[in-house]
Amino acid sequence: MFKKLKNRFFVLMAVVLVAFIALGAGLGNLTLTQGGELSTLSEDRKVRELTLKGTRGQITDVTGIPLAYDESSYDIEFLRDPSRNSTTDKAHYTEVLSRAIALIEESGGTTIDTFNIVRNEDGTFSFDFGVTDPEAVKAREENWRKNMYVSATSPPDVLYRDLRTRYRIPEEYTYEQARKLLSIWQEVQLSSYLAYVPVTISEDVSMDTVALIEGQSDTLDGIQVGESSVRVYPKDDVAAHIVGYLGKMTDEDTLEEYEDKGYSRDDLIGAAGIESTMEQYLTGNSTEKQGQRVVEVNSSGKVISERSYTEPTDGYNVRLTIDLQLQQIAEEALKNNIDQVYQEQVEQYNTAKPEDYDQNEDVQAVLESREGNSTLEKMNLAKSGAAVVLDVDTGRVLAMASYPSYDANIFTGGISEENMQKLNDDPARPLFNNAISSKAIPGSIFKMVTGMAGLEEGAITTGTTIDDEGEYPLDEKKREGEQIVGHIPACWAYPDGGWQTHVDQTIVEGLENSCNYFFYEVANRLVQTTGSTDTLSKWGEQFGLTTSTGIELTGEVIGQVGNQSVLYDPTLPISTTNSEGVEVTAQKTSLPLLVRNTLMNDLRGYGQSMNIEYTDEQLRKTAERLIEAAGKDLTDYEIGPEIRDILYEELQITSAVADRNGWVIDINSRLSELRWNTRRTVETGIGSGTTAVTPIAVARYIAALVNGGDVYETHIVDSIVDNDGNIIEQQEPVVFNHIDAPQEYFDAIKEGMTKVVAEEASTASTAFDGWKYQDEIIGKTGTGTVSAIDLENNAWFVACAPKDDPEIAVVIYIPNGIGGSHAIPAAKDIIEYYLDGKTEETGTELPSTNTLIP
Repeated sequence: MFKKLKNRFFVLMAVVLVAFIALGAGLGNLTLTQGGELSTLSEDRKVRELTLKGTRGQITDVTGIPLAYDESSYDIEFLRDPSRNSTTDKAHYTEVLSRAIALIEESGGTTIDTFNIVRNEDGTFSFDFGVTDPEAVKAREENWRKNMYVSATSPPDVLYRDLRTRYRIPEEYTYEQARKLLSIWQEVQLSSYLAYVPVTISEDVSMDTVALIEGQSDTLDGIQVGESSVRVYPKDDVAAHIVGYLGKMTDEDTLEEYEDKGYSRDDLIGAAGIESTMEQYLTGNSTEKQGQRVVEVNSSGKVISERSYTEPTDGYNVRLTIDLQLQQIAEEALKNNIDQVYQEQVEQYNTAKPEDYDQNEDVQAVLESREGNSTLEKMNLAKSGAAVVLDVDTGRVLAMASYPSYDANIFTGGISEENMQKLNDDPARPLFNNAISSKAIPGSIFKMVTGMAGLEEGAITTGTTIDDEGEYPLDEKKREGEQIVGHIPACWAYPDGGWQTHVDQTIVEGLENSCNYFFYEVANRLVQTTGSTDTLSKWGEQFGLTTSTGIELTGEVIGQVGNQSVLYDPTLPISTTNSEGVEVTAQKTSLPLLVRNTLMNDLRGYGQSMNIEYTDEQLRKTAERLIEAAGKDLTDYEIGPEIRDILYEELQITSAVADRNGWVIDINSRLSELRWNTRRTVETGIGSGTTAVTPIAVARYIAALVNGGDVYETHIVDSIVDNDGNIIEQQEPVVFNHIDAPQEYFDAIKEGMTKVVAEEASTASTAFDGWKYQDEIIGKTGTGTVSAIDLENNAWFVACAPKDDPEIAVVIYIPNGIGGSHAIPAAKDIIEYYLDGKTEETGTELPSTNTLIP
């Protein structure tokens, strides 16, 4: 029995021994043979955090009609296996990309064009980083060379050839073909730190392109279709200057600013309009709105599993104050008005006498330096304009049109160089917002400022009467030592326009007749009453004409009302250099720069008459010292010695020579253009001279005349709304300033503006004859003289409606529009649409003036 047990024990031990041997062999194989494989598998599974971004918010009109929104689209993407870096791999991918490009173009698409080395027309190569600032160009080039792993010193043409070699682009490929491939390879290289994120090679492709790519996906290694979104502007060119468009970040400061906020370098940002100013609300790219997807990727960068997902937050919606229908009416009315004025200008020229234009010395002097084959071609005629409709009790912009406009959709996905060049070359400047960026001589629409200033400062009362005496006698009103420069001011009706009927005028009749003489006298009395030539400028500021209106748009310029600092400010340099290296004025007008250049030419001529050749630096320094002397408030008698000293110190021209040739008198005459005088004071009183205002600022000024004196900030944003419809921010009315004047002053001005429209002999009544709402509005025309050519005058018309309880202020501005009455048609169309709407709301017609409501 023990023997049997012993045998069984040996058998069992043998089995166990074999099992242990087998187990050991297995462990050995697991450790030694498969260990590297498992280790590789572990290392291949890397966790990545992918940033998710929300959809950009909508821009809507006040009723919720979309003016801009994101729409789902498809992109073609390229995801390279980062482990495949051999020469053979690069050649393979280049061949794949070439076929993908061909398929995209076959179906009407285009691929990215971002390669930063360009071939010029002369065959040379250079860098193009989309910036002009030398420091920015230098920084971009250094970063590009470093990130592309190329020589820090090789010229662009060498780098171009080197990169063609690196990415195995066939020699037979043209520059255009190679550029498409290099654009893609450049983006791959610049984003190599995100190897698991595909590079977009074509945006917003058609379904035909998607079908072609998907149909050949087995042979297009690394090419895939990705979901994306594209910005859509459904109303095309309607409200384009308000809504704006998106663009790429170009300068380093902008890139750094937005990268700090969580944006990536290829994200689009608002480049103009509300898209720009409301970027922080509209975007879904900022850190606080981003979501996250945590994934595992393999060595090829492909996602093999998802660990977590946090949904991003979409951008907020921006609701504007504009009403789309009113906006469309305003734009159409403005366009039609401008077209009509242009036709009238051509007709007026064609029927004019030769001495009116073609043989008129003053006209030809203006046109001498302009391009064109005829007098008509050289003239600046109506081709642009602006219309603003403002709620008088809140400052809300109900409509704001600028003509011509542009289709914002051409900027989607990046505007082509051809389209951008076309927009920039258009003399009518379609990208320019005339409503906020135009600053122009207002003419008679400024007379209400002069009138209110005269009443408030005690220069006149509502009962003061002034007769029109034709020419305004500056020689009787000038201060001692002041030189009269230029023409003698006179009423627009002088000498044969019925000025003799402008008698016993109060402020009411002064406005009704738009009598220049009346407002010359008020402006002059203001100087005598206040002892200051800045009084009208002060009142312009009170009415909001010389400060920002607060509009939530980029590009607003600030108006000015003429005074000495506007004419020439000695605390500012005469000129500066812009980003393109061109000398431009640093003053509020270009007059000091023009006077300096004229003086330089005069001084050069003085030298040539003495056989002396002065350098440009000598001439510039002398001219600028002479202009500085003009800013010292010296009389004509005091400035003479100053001029003589400067001529001798800078150019060694003795007093005897200067006096003998009359040069001191000539120079003083030039400098007098930069010294304030009575003529400039009275010109300012009628909105002429160096006064210039913007349509948006005029709108709030006119509104203040009828709402009791409240000058509002203007706003075009109503509210910010989240994706659940909750209001995040609501814009409330903000009073910029209150004109605390007696109601009788406002009533007198309002009565004068009423008669402008209603009285038979007024400046605007003819344009309103037979119009159904003639008795329901108040208004004022304005003609801004800009040259010796009457056809080039600016045309303004301002109005408020309904008359008895005004709700809207309307401003029409047509540069080079002949005269104020020519801007009336657009205002009529806008007001008629608005008042028709009120009639429909109430179901009754508006009552006529002085009648009872039934």
